[in-house]
Amino acid sequence: MNNGHVYCVILAGGVGERLWPLSRQSNPKQLLEVHGNKTLLDQAIDRVELLVPRENILISTTQFHQQKMKDLFGNRIGGIIVEPGLRNTGPAILLSCLQLYEKDKDATIVFLPADPFIPQKDNDKFAQFVEHAIDFSNQHSQITLLGVKPTFAATGYGYIEFDSAAIEQPSMVKKFHEKPNRDVAQTYFDSGSMLWNIGIFCAKASVFLDQYKSLAPKMFSEVMDYRAGLMDYNHVQSDSIDYAIMEKSNQVSVLPVDFSWCDVGDIEVFLTIKDNSGSLQNNGIIQTAAKNNLVNVPNKLVALIGVDDLCIVETDEVLLITKREDAQKVRDIVKQIKKDGLNNYL
Repeated sequence: MNNGHVYCVILAGGVGERLWPLSRQSNPKQLLEVHGNKTLLDQAIDRVELLVPRENILISTTQFHQQKMKDLFGNRIGGIIVEPGLRNTGPAILLSCLQLYEKDKDATIVFLPADPFIPQKDNDKFAQFVEHAIDFSNQHSQITLLGVKPTFAATGYGYIEFDSAAIEQPSMVKKFHEKPNRDVAQTYFDSGSMLWNIGIFCAKASVFLDQYKSLAPKMFSEVMDYRAGLMDYNHVQSDSIDYAIMEKSNQVSVLPVDFSWCDVGDIEVFLTIKDNSGSLQNNGIIQTAAKNNLVNVPNKLVALIGVDDLCIVETDEVLLITKREDAQKVRDIVKQIKKDGLNNYL
């Protein structure tokens, strides 16, 4: 594989509202530390450094986070691709494809999110799978997704249906499935023909652009108008790459992978990872008739009596207490804060 024409674009534009109050606009989820003193974005860069030279590593982010990304990671990456607003992953990825294609007509691009957790011990395995996907994409003019083999009946992830006979090779995606309820998730897990959709994929830049032109012509036209100074980016069609391209394309394959992977999708998952690493920030917890609580409270003794299965998080300005099973609803609190105009807490 000629890595000189391979580029890794780390998508780091989101805020991570379900991890509030630890994740804030000024310090989004991808900048939170897990397992020692490395942030999720630091760890993402560690992984792609195994694949491409520094100058071929780019971060895609918004104007709001541009300077912070440059200050923190400028010496580890080749550049920052700035999205002028939040228009979902469809336009963000198209901007990256256009910029890199103009630079290198032979470019192959790997897109990957900044915020999942993959343990360091699996970095080499991760790199091997991505190289396999890149080779396949270049040989077959395909968009190749990585899909993790489920380890439990997850309800919080989208699924990819694939040909389960193709164990070690990419195969055409049969169908994408939305996040299921518990019963459906169990049937997916038992079937052996479903993979978790982890948002990591690659293709030649030219293939991505051809797919946008044919499957998302309005989005393509509007992004081109924006780049020509004829349109406000905040008026560009807002859709995910999944809806705009992946679910419509007949040029999408998936490679089953088995490295450890966790979507840090809410505060309960994040605290569980930190708890397992022994890095939860509190001086101590005393519990009486209490169990299965996750506590992130700096510089205080926390005493719990008769309560189970809680997440308790304190920052300088906010105290959050939620049942672990309701952690996804933290986003509803963020919506209420916005509605009430309490933006200083975001």
